Amino acid sequence: MSSVKRVFSLAAAFAAALNGTMVMPLIVLALTRIPGIDEGAATAIAAAELAGIALYCLLLPRLVQRARRLTKGFGLLALIVGELATQQFDSIAWLVAARLLAGLGEGALFSLVSAGVAAEANAERIWGQINLVGGLAMGLMLYGLSMLPPATDRGPIFFWLAAMGFLMAPGVLSLQPKAAEPTASSVAPLKALQKGQIWTVVALVYGVQAAQWAVSGYLGEMAQLPGPRVGLYLSLSSIVGFVGAVVPSLSRDPKRRLQFVLQGFTVMALALLLFFNMLNDAAFLTGQIGVNIGFYMVTPFVTGLLTESDRDGSLVLRTLVVALTGATVGTALAGELYTRMGPWPFSVVCIVIVALGMGAAWRVFRHLTPADIPASLRQVQAPKP
Repeated sequence: MSSVKRVFSLAAAFAAALNGTMVMPLIVLALTRIPGIDEGAATAIAAAELAGIALYCLLLPRLVQRARRLTKGFGLLALIVGELATQQFDSIAWLVAARLLAGLGEGALFSLVSAGVAAEANAERIWGQINLVGGLAMGLMLYGLSMLPPATDRGPIFFWLAAMGFLMAPGVLSLQPKAAEPTASSVAPLKALQKGQIWTVVALVYGVQAAQWAVSGYLGEMAQLPGPRVGLYLSLSSIVGFVGAVVPSLSRDPKRRLQFVLQGFTVMALALLLFFNMLNDAAFLTGQIGVNIGFYMVTPFVTGLLTESDRDGSLVLRTLVVALTGATVGTALAGELYTRMGPWPFSVVCIVIVALGMGAAWRVFRHLTPADIPASLRQVQAPKP
């Protein structure tokens, strides 16, 4: 499989796996339009999808190594059936089951990605490329769904999410296993402390990203922005924000990882300061773009560091659970904190958390010794075309 085709296949699985989490606010909104389902119930139903992803990652992280075709088939089928079932059912129990099934499928699809890049040399490059291509697909889906005419019922959102699964299916099915397994000498396992520090970075950065996303609608109201314009700005910022993944996708020198990660955190902090304290159209859009650019500068480097010591993809799958946990906690706390504190103190809290993430990242990347870096990275090679 050529490198370009491989990237597109991995990006297809990545987009199909995470597209539901990308449009989660729209899913919750659609569920609230079903008779008898309020916002609390809709949030709980939507959370079943995240639970499905986490359950798969925790219970079946190595299934892809033993049954690759089964993983592909189950992932696509569970995702599509789960979305179509959510479009049809009205009872809370059946909707929970449908979202759980979709989440299990998304977990299976993500396992294909994590196994496909396991023990990858200079892994932030492949993760940057996957984020760039797959993220563009997800951003366009979010933009398209945001532009749909207002509906009095749940609308066609779950049909379109199922269609996304169909659209990504050829890329997923064409994804081939890596040509060779990593040798013992090519991968140096991370120490337990280093894993803990990396997972701390992941939890903090995903928590901040989710928290500011969760209250963006409230901030739009405070800035007196019309609801459709807020949706448009959030969609555009998601698409443009994936530009941040260009930095890791072009990275060639492991020694510069720390520099780029710190720059990404700095961009996030400045963008949060702008977003929450300059209440106008330009600040809202620019701030959201900046937060997303910083986020997609940081995460491929962090995930890439884990990938290089991950023999079968199970470590990255566990990291996804950490990310989802951080995002869930951030979302759960954001509304209450924002309501009580207001935008300026809330932005300070977010920036402090970003600073903590920056400090943890500094400890991880700064104290890597040559023995901690895979041998294949000690002499940086020119990238393959």
